[in-house]
Amino acid sequence: MKSNIRNIYSDPAVYDAAHWWKTNDIEFVCDLISKYGDPVLELGAGTGRLAKPIMEKGLSHHGLDTSVEYVAWAKNKLKAFANLGTIDIGDMRNIKLDQTFQTCFIGFNSIFHLMTNDDIESCFNSVYDHLADGGHFFFDMFLPDPSFLHRENIQHHVLDFDHPEGGKCTIKETNDYDEVTQVNAITWYFYRENRAEPDMYNFDMHMIYPDTIFRLLSETGFTIKHVWGDYDKSAMDEDGRLQFYVCQKL
Repeated sequence: MKSNIRNIYSDPAVYDAAHWWKTNDIEFVCDLISKYGDPVLELGAGTGRLAKPIMEKGLSHHGLDTSVEYVAWAKNKLKAFANLGTIDIGDMRNIKLDQTFQTCFIGFNSIFHLMTNDDIESCFNSVYDHLADGGHFFFDMFLPDPSFLHRENIQHHVLDFDHPEGGKCTIKETNDYDEVTQVNAITWYFYRENRAEPDMYNFDMHMIYPDTIFRLLSETGFTIKHVWGDYDKSAMDEDGRLQFYVCQKL
């Protein structure tokens, strides 16, 4: 198969188009920030999917992301809100800002890009140092599902969307999970209309379990205020879909 291998984190137009469906956290995130206060720091801010509705509510926002292409895309998307903040290049493991924040958050699944527990610990410590006393830190991600991680090695349908370069597109995926490193190597296949071969995107995600999160938050000094299993604030359990944590620096 002669496929075009691309980097999803250098193609913001495709990323935004493929994630048209992810809107169910927007109101929830904005409500939490309104409650806990701004200025807010977003880590793994990406293409500005969450930054834009936050700024539309008049809240001060500063985002960081490692992708040069995503940051450029986000800056253009957010230029009408330049008085409220921006998104810049930055590493969530080593935040270097001469400012403290009332709220810090990591949006849906972005924490999975921290590939080791040491990376997570570095991130949590860096967040702690950039929060004002009494400030809040929240983040959410999928709850790792063994049936997903160890599924049959075939291409599984993910979703359909309108490709920004034109035509319909179907995403299928395979994955290869390493139980030792807890890293899930994912390949996305983008089957586009009128093309014989798919575009391919390879990326890794660190599957993080609740026991790791509880331990690292405690070691960092955070007080865990809430643990939810969905955006309706239902309790997290082993059969749930999400893990959502709200912490405070006391």
